[in-house]
Amino acid sequence: MKVYLSGKITGDSDYRKKFEAVQNELTSYGYVVFNPAVLPDGFEYEDYMSLDLLILSRCDAIYLLRDWKNSPGAKRELEEAKRLGLQILDEEAIKIRRTLNQICEDTVSLLEGQMDCEENNLWAKDLKLLTNEIQSRLRLFDLSKDEETNLLEIYNSFDADKKKLFYEDFISDSDKLIEYDLMEKMEGDDFEEKIRLSQVYKASADIMALFEPQNAALQSA
Repeated sequence: MKVYLSGKITGDSDYRKKFEAVQNELTSYGYVVFNPAVLPDGFEYEDYMSLDLLILSRCDAIYLLRDWKNSPGAKRELEEAKRLGLQILDEEAIKIRRTLNQICEDTVSLLEGQMDCEENNLWAKDLKLLTNEIQSRLRLFDLSKDEETNLLEIYNSFDADKKKLFYEDFISDSDKLIEYDLMEKMEGDDFEEKIRLSQVYKASADIMALFEPQNAALQSA
């Protein structure tokens, strides 16, 4: 899926860094991304808009950065995307993948101290293998389906033991891990990171709720 990034550029001194971060994340999920922030300086505003709208017309979707409403250009791009019938994406469309990536990173970090403990070695190895598998499969989502459907398909491909490990050891305490991340960032100046972690903290609870019925069914089987 070819995706055009749309957000505030004019008046934002850090726009290149902001756009690049979103580009890298979407690329890691399998999207082909056009980033208008890579265009060189020196053109007039309407020149940029003409180029951007032309490229937008060759894409399958537009991804709206959080600040798109503060950009007249982004509003024009969104209207054109709607006229063309493109898919409209934003942070809501990637919240499960973003959250699972964060859980994977936190889990790997947590397991580093467990691998050398003989008592926990086998459990830690199994959980690390599961974590690596999940992170790899996030890049293979069927982009024509929503995130919940993709995630449930991954879960349903697991055997009973792996399903149990996924629910009880991978996601059950994920909100606590992300809460620790958020607390560490509270004193810092990275506002974007605080917002991102706040969003994944909420999404982790949604993921746990999604799998509560599956886990209950597994326990009763």
